[in-house]
Parts: sequence; C-alpha cells; structure tokens
Amino acid sequence: MRDMELKCMNNEASIQLLQNMLEIYSPSGKEQRLAKFLKDELANLGFENVRTDKAGNIYGEIGSGIPSILLCGHMDTVTGWIPVKKEGDLLYGRGAVDAKSSLAAMISASRSLKSIEKTGKVVVAGVVEEESTAKGIRQLLRENFGIDYAIFGEPSGIKNITFAYKGRVNIRIKIQTTSGHVGAQHLLDNAIEKAFELWNEIKTELRENWSQKGIFDSVTPCLVKIRSQRTSGGVPDVCFMDVDFRLQPYVTTDQSIKILGAVFTKYEEKNPDVSISNQVTDRIEPFVADKNTLLMKALGRAILETVGEPIKFLKKTGTGDMNVFGAEVKVPVATYGPGDSSLSHTKNERIKLSEYLTSIQVYKRAIEHLFLWHKQG
Repeated sequence: MRDMELKCMNNEASIQLLQNMLEIYSPSGKEQRLAKFLKDELANLGFENVRTDKAGNIYGEIGSGIPSILLCGHMDTVTGWIPVKKEGDLLYGRGAVDAKSSLAAMISASRSLKSIEKTGKVVVAGVVEEESTAKGIRQLLRENFGIDYAIFGEPSGIKNITFAYKGRVNIRIKIQTTSGHVGAQHLLDNAIEKAFELWNEIKTELRENWSQKGIFDSVTPCLVKIRSQRTSGGVPDVCFMDVDFRLQPYVTTDQSIKILGAVFTKYEEKNPDVSISNQVTDRIEPFVADKNTLLMKALGRAILETVGEPIKFLKKTGTGDMNVFGAEVKVPVATYGPGDSSLSHTKNERIKLSEYLTSIQVYKRAIEHLFLWHKQG
C-alpha cells in the first residue's frame, strides 16, 4: 500500500512539473524564465552541481563515477501560446510534445535514481534555441563533460527510438535585375518573377537528380520567406528568397551548396541580365546513429519491459540536437521521448499523460540497464 501511495505521489509531482513548465512561455531565444524555474527545481529535487552556462543552458547531476550519461532536452518552443489545460488524460500547451514533456520526464526519471551513488552519473541538460540557432547544443559541446552515452529528448512515441535525422541548409538567395519605369515593364525583367523561375529550376534539379525512393532519401526544399525591393520605385529589381533545404544522410551540406551553385550558374547563363548571389545562414549535417550499441540495447529492453512491445527504429525528416552532438562526439547516442510528433508546432499540441508517465519509467530502466551492462563490459 505504501509503495502505491508513493507511486501516486511521484506521478502527481511529475505531472505538476510538466504543467508548470508548460505555463512558462519560452519561445526560442526567450528561455530565461523557464531556465530559472528549472534551476531552482533541480536544486530542490536534490540534483548536484546545478548551474547555467553562458548560453543559458541549465545542468544538474545525479550520481557519480563511470559511465556518464547525458539526458538532453530543449527548453525552447516555437512561437504561439497555447492555453495550458487538462482534459482527462490529455495535457495541452505549447511544448507539450516538442519537447518539454521529454525534458520533464528526464528530470523525473533522474530524481528517482538517487540510489545509484557511485555506479554512474546522469547529467540532465536543458538547452536553449534548439528550434532556431542550435546555440544551446553548440555551447554544451564546449563544456567538455566527458560523456559516455547520450539520449536526446524529442517525440518519438514511447515504443520508438529515433536513430536518423536529415540535415539542413538554410540559404538566402538574392536575385537582381535592372530597374526601370513600371510603364516599361514589357522591356524589363521583374526580379520577383525571375525568383520564381529560379525556384522552379531548383525544384526540378532536386526532383530529377537528388531524390530517391521516399521523402527521407530526397533533398527537400521549402521556400519559407520571400521579399522584394524597388530601388528606384519602378519594376522590382531585387528579390530575396529564404529557403530551407533538408538533406538525406549521404548528401553533406557542402555538397548541397555546390548543387545549388551549379543551378545558379546555369540559370545566369540562360538569363544574362539576371545576377544571383547567396548567403548560407545556417547548416546542420545529416546524422545516423549506430543501432547496435549498448545504449540502444538498454533503451530497447526498457521499452519492452515497460510497454510490453518490441521497439521500432525511426528516421525523421527534421533535424535535432543529436545531429550536432553526434557529429562531434563519437559516443553512442539515441533520441527518445513521449508524444506524437505530428502534433509538434500545431495549435492543438498536447501530450497523453499516461504516455508521459510511461516514458519516465523507460528512461529510468534504460539508465539502470546501461549502468549495469557497462560495468559487465
């Protein structure tokens, strides 16, 4: 009876933690209030070495010794406030799926591992700007933690492990033509129209030469912003396109930039009165984690024991902090967390509380298995 009461109390505390986090609006770049809350919360929960770094990330540790496992979630969300409310088993709020539920579950799982003492160390990290600049994870890499394993908290669903992400290149393309009177439009190139011609050329090149079977194995472009200028008040002579390119694992960011450069050159040859320049504003390499590691085995066993079903490995068409970390730190990594990723960034973002509570047990069991098996060699 006492164990059941304790479990109920722990569940209530875990749900309250998540609800408190959701009630603190933290769009990317404005995570300070949530970071302060979590820093205080980690200290109150008995985490050691609780601190922030110069990027605004927060850290807390449980246990000591070898191995050391990083549990990394992000504090930021996309913009757009969603009123926090509970309806039965559902909890609504911005970040409920992407990805405050994962970070809250990591914190709750870690606090239940106080008895690990010197069998291993868990470092929980709440990082900033995952949804924008990846500033947080890049600063984390400079902290030199000496991590042996890492799990990143993103919605995979409680029965799945994400092992592969596409890469990303963000490019601002400038199309410039000759300006002139609107009345002479029939004699002039309109920069906006030329931008759309170029956009179609880009899509045609990627579709015909850089697309394989399935969306994950194709280079996929998304036009996210377009704006024009009329430097002399006449026909638009400058147009900017901001484009997000998602890359399959065997296409690096350098290769994708060369592909686009060839398209630009070919277009300029056909349109001598049009000039094209570009600026790479962000890039993240594709990443595929090794599925045959002790970490994957521990997560798989924990899922089977907790959920009662074997795992499924997922490939994601987005990018995550695992891309950045995994490319630089050669240790076993995986991405796991509760939630339906199709609800990420939507106006109806919500998490099933039963799934959230189950994920806490998965994290906990995975860490326990990992520490034991690591010692066994």
